[in-house]
Amino acid sequence: MKLTIRFDEKDRTLYAHLSPSENPAAISFLSVQQQLKEAGHTNLKLDPKVTSELLSNAQQGKECTIPLKTLVNATASVTLGSDKRQAYLTLTSADGGEPLTLEMITQAIAKSGVCDSLVDHEKVNQCFQRQSVHNFCIAQARLPIPGKDAEFSPLVDSETIDRPQVDDHGVADMMSSHQFVLVDVGTAVMKRVPATEGEAGMDVTGKVMKPAPANDAGFATGLTGVEISPDDPNVLVAAVKGHPVVVPNGVNVDPALHVDNVDVNSGNITFDGSLEVKGEVAAGMTIDVTGDVFIQGGVDRAAIKAGQSIKVGGGIFGGDEAAPPEEEPEASLDYHIKAGANIEAKFVHLSALAAEHDIVVSEYISHSSAKAGHQLLVGQETGKGIVFGGQCEALHRVAINQLGNDAYLPTQITVGKLSELTKVYHKLEMELATRSHEAEQLESFLQKTPQGDTPLLGKMPLDKSEKIRNTIVAIHDKMDRTQHLLTALEPELELQKNASIAIARTLYPNAVMIINGTVKRVSEQTSGTTWVQWGDDLVDMETLKQEKKVSQEKKD
Repeated sequence: MKLTIRFDEKDRTLYAHLSPSENPAAISFLSVQQQLKEAGHTNLKLDPKVTSELLSNAQQGKECTIPLKTLVNATASVTLGSDKRQAYLTLTSADGGEPLTLEMITQAIAKSGVCDSLVDHEKVNQCFQRQSVHNFCIAQARLPIPGKDAEFSPLVDSETIDRPQVDDHGVADMMSSHQFVLVDVGTAVMKRVPATEGEAGMDVTGKVMKPAPANDAGFATGLTGVEISPDDPNVLVAAVKGHPVVVPNGVNVDPALHVDNVDVNSGNITFDGSLEVKGEVAAGMTIDVTGDVFIQGGVDRAAIKAGQSIKVGGGIFGGDEAAPPEEEPEASLDYHIKAGANIEAKFVHLSALAAEHDIVVSEYISHSSAKAGHQLLVGQETGKGIVFGGQCEALHRVAINQLGNDAYLPTQITVGKLSELTKVYHKLEMELATRSHEAEQLESFLQKTPQGDTPLLGKMPLDKSEKIRNTIVAIHDKMDRTQHLLTALEPELELQKNASIAIARTLYPNAVMIINGTVKRVSEQTSGTTWVQWGDDLVDMETLKQEKKVSQEKKD
């Protein structure tokens, strides 16, 4: 039999044809391999079943055509991800067909539209060496770099926490570990860094990928106490003097400091402005501010000093014992409340209060010292209005509901300083008269001094007339200042003459009332009335009316 091998281009298959021959040759596995080699198909691997069938037919002398093998060329293809951010290479090795070449891979990449600058050629070579890969990533998009959102950097802190002060004995004062920041007008409190645009990217086909827009937010709306700097639109500056409070995208500057409580968490507070306490002031704390103090809760054994008013929604509770009326109560009271204007509270117990203007308490003042520069008002609108134990005083007027109590506790009320002011007034009058006499004497002497008289004092000439004139001018200046003080004292003296103690309901024994130095000790319980000074005694208003009537009748 004769073996003929041919290749069909249509189905890319090798066929073996056995046909009769006059000069038959032995057909074996080696002869088949030799013919395949001569046909250009070296190292072609045949299916053993096909080879066995071919050799069996040759031995039997059967004429036939048998398909030996369908030849497969190597392939290279590139696919793109759905978002075109990756390119994937798939290679199949040749099986009897055209072998894989780098050129084939390069053409596949170019055909896919992948930008060559984004291809990882080292990975392509690795795939070529392997000959067969499936969806191997050979290119990555250059992703856009997003811009940065606008950033807000506070330039101040709301609160600075320092290490607590430690005394010589190694004891730490935890109350001193907090300092609240205060800024002046024009202080920069926050800087805004505008958003950046970012950097564009490129997908694997070379198409531009725009970065996501950054959030270029401006300063928050509704900020208080701040304004945009006239020198930099990205800087906030304080429009008022106050305490900065950092909020999202901004800072508020509040003339008042707001805290929940004054305790170990807040520390002692010293602040150039006003203070609002939403809760309580704990024992042992101190407050020192230049403005007002508003406390919604109570005060427990604390010291408070305000340049303006102090208003306490609850009570003011101090120490354990108070000094007797004969002594200075501040000597035994460690807890002082001092205001440059008014003090208001629900009740006061075992504390020392001092207000430049009014002290207003609704319920009671017990075992305390209270000094008002104008009026002391206890229980005027609501509340019990009781004063018992300790000492209270006001410069012009005291109005309470009850003085002392049924336990007859020693209680003292003092109003007016007429005698002291009168002494000051008389002293100023005497000084004014003395200076007036001095001026008259010098003016008289000046009239007798010849003009142009310049005798020598040592080697220096002295103009007596000029010296006397200067002295007279200085004396008149001092007289003007003294007269101004006298004029200012006159309305105060009139107020002192009308100083009074008004007790609406009850006056108990062992209470002492003092008006302009005149003392009245209460020996029996009486109904309330208004007390004033009349001569060297204190009388109630009804008695005063009668005294005035009698006095007028005597004059008539």
